Amino acid sequence: MKTTKTAVVLTVLLFTATAAAQNGPNQQPTSSNTDTLATELNAVLINTDPVPLQTGEDADAAFKIVNNGNTEAEGVSAEIIDSYPFSLKPDRQRTYQLGTITPGEEYQISTDIRVAEDASDGSHNLKVRLSKDDFSTVVDIPVEVQSEDIDLNLANLRTTPEEIRPDTEDNKLTVSVVNNGDKEAENTVLNLGFPEFLEERSSFSTRQSLGNLQPGQSKQAEFFFDVSEDAPSGRLQVNSTLEYTSDDSTATIQKEETFDIFMSAKPQYEVINTSSDLQVGQTGELRVTVRNTGNEESTSTRVRVLDSSDLPFSYRSSSQFVGTLDPGQEGTTVFQITPESDAVEKEYLVDFEVRGVKDTEVFTESTTLNLPVDKQEQSGSGLPVPAPLLAVLVVLGVAGFYFRDRLTGTEDE
Repeated sequence: MKTTKTAVVLTVLLFTATAAAQNGPNQQPTSSNTDTLATELNAVLINTDPVPLQTGEDADAAFKIVNNGNTEAEGVSAEIIDSYPFSLKPDRQRTYQLGTITPGEEYQISTDIRVAEDASDGSHNLKVRLSKDDFSTVVDIPVEVQSEDIDLNLANLRTTPEEIRPDTEDNKLTVSVVNNGDKEAENTVLNLGFPEFLEERSSFSTRQSLGNLQPGQSKQAEFFFDVSEDAPSGRLQVNSTLEYTSDDSTATIQKEETFDIFMSAKPQYEVINTSSDLQVGQTGELRVTVRNTGNEESTSTRVRVLDSSDLPFSYRSSSQFVGTLDPGQEGTTVFQITPESDAVEKEYLVDFEVRGVKDTEVFTESTTLNLPVDKQEQSGSGLPVPAPLLAVLVVLGVAGFYFRDRLTGTEDE
C-alpha cells in the first residue's frame, strides 16, 4: 500500500511539472537583444568645418549612419538631438527617414550646428538618436571644440616686384600672420594654394612654419613663385590655410582665408613667320613677322639683330621699326643682309630681340632664328669651258685681229 501511494505522488508531480512547462509564460528575446544580434547601427563623424569647432560660432558637421551588422535594418531614422554644447540651427532638418539599410551600407548626413559660447576646450558629444521599428538608441559622436581665444589673421600683404606680370620668374610674396586673440597659438603653419598660373619655385615651398605666436605678436612669411606666360591680367585669388594648436587641446586647428594679388598687363612678342633668300656674297632679304601675344598695346615696337662677330653677316641696318601693335596684331619688318663671300653654305643661328614700350616701361623678348644661306648662283649655263676649246677660241681671236690688220693695210696701199 505504501508503494502504491508513492507511485501516485510521483505521477502527480510529473503531470504538474509537465503542465507547468506547457502552460507557463514563454520567454521571448527582447527587441534590444534581437537588434544587437541582427543589426549594429552606428553614427560616425566624417568631418567638420572648421576643425575644431569654435565656441559661439556656427559650424558644418558631416556624419554617416552605418549598418555594421549581418542583416538589413528596416524603417531606420536618425534624429539630431540638442545637447550641450551643440544645438541644431532652427531652419535645419532634424529627423532623417533613411528606410532600409543593408549590411555595410551607409548614409551620409550634413547639417549646420551652433556651438555654445561657454563651451570648454576639448572633445564634446554630438548626440544622434537612431531608431528602427520599436527599437531606438542614442549614439554619441565625439567632436573637438576650441575656444575663440586665438584669432589668427593675415596682414601686410605685398609682392616684389610691386607689379606682378606674366612670364616672369622668382617673384616674392610677403605676408604677415598676426595673433589678434588673447591666447598663444602654437605650431603655427601657413599653407598657400596658388592658382594654376602661379608656379611655386622648386627650391621653395608653399608651406611656411612660423612656430608659436603670442597674443598681439606678428610673424612674416615669404613665398617665391613664377608666373606662367598665359596668366590673365587682373585680380587672382590665392587660398590659404592657417594651422595651429593650443596648449589645452591636442587637435590641430585650421582656419581658411583668401586674398587677392593683382596681375598687371603687358605686351608679349612671338615671331610667327620668317622668310629669306640669302646667298653667299649677295645682299638678300630676311622678312620677320611678329605678333603681340600679350594683353596690352605695344608702342614703338622694333626688331633688332643681336650681332655676333662669329657670324659671316653684314647688315644695312641691324634694327627695324614695326610700330604700334595692339594685342593679337601682327607686324612685318625686312632686313637687308649680306653673307660674306667666304661664308659656308648652311643654316646659321641668329639671335634677335623684340622690344616695345607700354607707357614709359620698356619690354623685351629674345628669340633665335634659323637663317639658311645658299651658294651663289652662276650666270649662263653655269658649265665650265673646256681647256682645248678655250685654246681654239684664243687662236681664232688672234688670227682674226691679224687678218683684219692685213686687210686694213692693203686698202691703204
